[in-house]
Amino acid sequence: MSIYQNQNRRKDRLARLEIVGQLYRRHYSNRAIQKEVMTRLNLKTYSHLTVQRDIQYLLAEWRKARIENTELLVQGELTQIDECVRELWDQWDKSKEDYKKQKQIDFGKPTAATIGFGDKKKIRITSSERTTMDIIGLGDVSYISEIRQQLQERRKLLGLYAPEKQQIIGQDGKPITPDTIKIEVIDSREQVKLKE
Repeated sequence: MSIYQNQNRRKDRLARLEIVGQLYRRHYSNRAIQKEVMTRLNLKTYSHLTVQRDIQYLLAEWRKARIENTELLVQGELTQIDECVRELWDQWDKSKEDYKKQKQIDFGKPTAATIGFGDKKKIRITSSERTTMDIIGLGDVSYISEIRQQLQERRKLLGLYAPEKQQIIGQDGKPITPDTIKIEVIDSREQVKLKE
């Protein structure tokens, strides 16, 4: 078989798979897929076995693509969490540093001054009071709390927690029982008037 025949076969198969994929996603039956592919591609033969093989091939390909996409998304989320945790640790370290806090209070008296359209009062500063406090950095625990939350999200993404059993119960711990439903069936034949 020549290279050109191989390439043509590959193109024909890709065209066939494209049609099979469209129809399968629309819930066509295997028989309907077979008929439609034969019509669209002007094929003389296209067996049920080949239809089934094409569907199995597509399902495997879609499953693989979905897994790869999920892995990429998880990796992206893990990278963001790692970056966030690094930043939070830096902020935690900064919150443990000692620093000086300065505060300035200005005292003054209002004065009248004519500006533009009316009297506006200005404040003339008469004195200032400045205080300096030494703050001992003990660390802001909110950073540790956020780090723990981020690490918990990381463990969830990695699936490190055992599945939790959820049980729905009613009042006082009793099992929930569905209420009895009353259904009234109306015979529509009684409402139809027959023409004579």
